[in-house]
Amino acid sequence: MKNSLRALLIDDETTARITLSRILKMYCPEVLIVGEAANIIDAGKLIHQLEPEIVFLDIRIGQHTGFDLLEMLKTHDFQLVFVTAYDQYAIQAFQYSALDYLLKPIDPDRLIAVVQKCLKEKNNHQLTGRLQAMREDWEKKEPETIIVNNEQGYHFIPLAELMRLSSDRGTTAFHSKNQAVITVAKNIGDFAKMLPVSTFFRCHQSHIINFRWVSSYLFQDGGTIIMRDKTPVPLARARREEFIKKIKNF
Repeated sequence: MKNSLRALLIDDETTARITLSRILKMYCPEVLIVGEAANIIDAGKLIHQLEPEIVFLDIRIGQHTGFDLLEMLKTHDFQLVFVTAYDQYAIQAFQYSALDYLLKPIDPDRLIAVVQKCLKEKNNHQLTGRLQAMREDWEKKEPETIIVNNEQGYHFIPLAELMRLSSDRGTTAFHSKNQAVITVAKNIGDFAKMLPVSTFFRCHQSHIINFRWVSSYLFQDGGTIIMRDKTPVPLARARREEFIKKIKNF
C-alpha cells in the first residue's frame, strides 16, 4: 500500500513493545507491525527477512545499544525512529542529526507526527551519515535527567542529585538530595542499563551508587561504601576489584 509502513519493533522490554504496539494500532493504523525483537541478533535477522520500511529502535538493548545493531547491517533501507528514556540532551542529538525519535513515555501526538513524517520520506539515502553524526554527539554527552513513573505519576530526577538506588522485592527506590524517596515497581537492573557508567556503579545486586556522592570506602565487613548522607552501602566481594579501579580513575 502506498500510504502504509511495514514496521519492526526492537526493545528488550516486553512491556515497552506491547505499549508501543497498542499505541500504534490505536493512533497510527497506517503502520503494519510485521515483527518484534528483544535483542540485536534477532533484530538483525528480522530486518533482513522482513525488510521493514520503518524500525522503532530502543537506544539500550540489554548490554548493547541501537548503534551496535546498525553497525551489523550492511545497508539501512528503512526509516529509523529511535526510542529513548533519556531527556533533553538526547533530543538535541536526534534533532541535530535529522533523525526521528520518541521519548518514553510515548506521547501519541508525537508518535503520529513521527509516522506522518516517515510516510513522506520513504527514502533514507543519507541515513548512514546522520547516524555517524548522532553517535559522535551521543558519546560526547551524558543525560541530565532520568524519567521514572509509578502509581503517583511521572518523576523527573536530575542525575546530579541522584545519590543512589536500592532495590527490594522487585521495586527500586531512588534516593536524591532534594527529593523524597521515589519507589517504582521495576527491577534495579533495568535502570543500571540507563545510567551513565562514568558516574554510576552497581556495587551490589541491590544497590547502585553515584560516585559523586561517595564519602568514603571502608574495609570493614568485607567492604562498605559510605555516602555523603552517612548511609552505608554494601560492596559485593565480586565487584570490589572493579570498584577500586573505578575510584582510582574517577
